[in-house]
Amino acid sequence: MAEGITLDFDAIFAAYYNLYRAEADTPASTDEEYTVALKLANEALSRWANYDGVYWNQLYTTLVAAEDGGKTTATGQSEYECPSDMREPGGMVKLISGTDIVKSIRVVQPHETQFQNPSADYCYFTGSPATGFTLNFNLAPTIELNGYEINYIYYKNPTEYSTGTDISEIPNAYFIVHRMLAMRFRASRNPYYQSALRDSEDALKLMQIDNNSGSWNNPWKVSDNSGSIWGG
Repeated sequence: MAEGITLDFDAIFAAYYNLYRAEADTPASTDEEYTVALKLANEALSRWANYDGVYWNQLYTTLVAAEDGGKTTATGQSEYECPSDMREPGGMVKLISGTDIVKSIRVVQPHETQFQNPSADYCYFTGSPATGFTLNFNLAPTIELNGYEINYIYYKNPTEYSTGTDISEIPNAYFIVHRMLAMRFRASRNPYYQSALRDSEDALKLMQIDNNSGSWNNPWKVSDNSGSIWGG
């Protein structure tokens, strides 16, 4: 169950079905098995996205990279629609002209707006993942800032599977395969349910460890070397 395995849904389905039925040929996308598998794959994706309060590195993105959302300032407009896949807003909002950052605007929590100076330059996000978010500028862009690109970092929901060519952000697609298998076994009261579930949970924990450990030369946590000092 190695890390860094990206598969589209057709490949996930083929791997799952091979384990489930031990057959080389997989049903067509019009088959009921395919439809059931899509639902199982998205259930597994939700399990990954909501696991143990982890903030997955793969789910951080920017407004510029999003498929929707208000990305350009307009004179006098203080409210801008956020991307539909936003789960949590990020930090500083930047206004950009070409490759230059023209302005960086601090973000405050909505409940903190009551303590801000009415003429101060700040912004805040309102809404929720269920109804969508809105970016609010306390001071609407002036004509001098009209037409500038808006950008900010945010935390997104994973891309769900709806067609065979869809690829989600999960770093180890074989977690999806084993989770699907486990849920299929559970539905049919197959005794191999626990084994498949254990395989999927092992893959999930390995992804968590990898996610929280940083890179090999830049770990998230500083090593404790206090016991290795000469004479210590």
